[in-house]
Amino acid sequence: MKKILVLLAIIISAMAVSAQNQSKEKVTGGLYIKGGTSWLMSDSKAYFKNKGAKLTYGFGAIMDWRLTNNFSLNIAAGFSNLGGTATLKHGVEPFGDIDGNLIGDSLMHNYRYSNSYIEIPVGIKGCTNEIGYFTYFLKLGVDPMVRIKSKMTLETKENYIITRKANLFNIGWYIGGGTEWSLAGNTKLLIELLYTGTLIDMDGVKSYKDDNTTFNPSIKINDISLKVGVIF
Repeated sequence: MKKILVLLAIIISAMAVSAQNQSKEKVTGGLYIKGGTSWLMSDSKAYFKNKGAKLTYGFGAIMDWRLTNNFSLNIAAGFSNLGGTATLKHGVEPFGDIDGNLIGDSLMHNYRYSNSYIEIPVGIKGCTNEIGYFTYFLKLGVDPMVRIKSKMTLETKENYIITRKANLFNIGWYIGGGTEWSLAGNTKLLIELLYTGTLIDMDGVKSYKDDNTTFNPSIKINDISLKVGVIF
C-alpha cells in the first residue's frame, strides 16, 4: 500500500506541475481533501440490511481542461477510504483470514467494511460566469476505482483482513456541485459536495439462504462527501 500511495503522490505532483505549466486560460489544477459518509446497499433485500454508515476521508489532485467558456473536462487522481456496516440474515460462508484461520459462520452475521481505493474520476463540469468573487458549477461523470486494501470486522472477531474476498476493480458514477471563490490572482478556494454510487459488487463474500445453500449478494457502496481544496 505504501508504494501505491507514493505512486499516487507522484501522479498528484505531476498534475500540479502540468497545470502550472499550461496556459491559465486553458488548464487549471489544484489539490483537495475530503470527508463524508458512506453506506452499503444490496439487491438482496430479504437477506441484507444496512446497519450503519462509515465516516470517510480522502485526498488528491484535480485538473480542468477548458472546452468552452462554461464547460470543462474534469479529471482527478485521489485516495478514498469507504465502507459501511451491514447484516446478512444467516451470516456468511466460512473463509480464511490472513493467518489461514477459518472465520465467519451462521452466528456471525454483523460485519463492518473499510475499503481503501485509488480512484481516477473523469467527468464534465459546467460552470457559471464569475459572479462577484464566486463561480458556481455542476459536474457529473464516472469514477474508476482500484482497491488497495480491505478490512472486514465481524461482530465477535477483530481486524480480519479479507483482501482476497474484495474485488480489485470497481467503477462508480457521480454527480455534484459547488463553488470556486477567487482569493487572489489565479488562486481559488474550492468547496464541492459530491454523491458517488458504485455499479459493481464490491466483494465475493457468500451468504446463506433459507435452504442453507450459499449465494453472493450484490453489495455496493454509496458515498456523500464534502471536498475542500485550493485551485491555482
